[in-house]
Amino acid sequence: MLTSDDTTDGRYLAADAADAHAALQFAAQLAAATEGWPGADEWLRIADSTYRWLRQRDSIRAAAIIITPGTPRPEGTNPMATIFDLSDLDEVTFTLSAADAKGAPVDTPPDTWAWVLADPDATGAVLTVSADTLSAVVAAGTPDTTGTLLLTVTGATSGLTGAEAILVQASAAATVSLVPGTPTPEPPPSPPSA
Repeated sequence: MLTSDDTTDGRYLAADAADAHAALQFAAQLAAATEGWPGADEWLRIADSTYRWLRQRDSIRAAAIIITPGTPRPEGTNPMATIFDLSDLDEVTFTLSAADAKGAPVDTPPDTWAWVLADPDATGAVLTVSADTLSAVVAAGTPDTTGTLLLTVTGATSGLTGAEAILVQASAAATVSLVPGTPTPEPPPSPPSA
């Protein structure tokens, strides 16, 4: 069933057109393969029945939203291939994907997505959301000391939500420092030996 919001959405209409095309193609192939096909009325009935089945199948509607992390990269640089380790020097792009009730991948529903980054120990992580709200970049901040970052996303009209925990770890040593201890008196000099 189309709603007023659905009818204005290009992705929904494109999927609807693809289903209508597939239904007509199926009916035409069935008619061509069947000797003594009864006629146009039966062909249209098969096409209409197939179309209704395609539009009502479970896999057409998203039931879950998944945040998929990309490959971390040094903050402010273009993506580079590294082993996934969100160090305090890295940032990572998260992209939305969707799955139906059985876990099969489907198109992400058209929506405005609200991203939130919870930082329990205020480590300075930064969230930057894309203009279309389908992806967001998390810049690591400093290493987590009391917990993990929690990235969540919620669809404004679909109500679907997704979440990802992120642990920011210290990167490898880049400098060393000399740390003085507490000064103590020197021991007395040893007496000269005879």
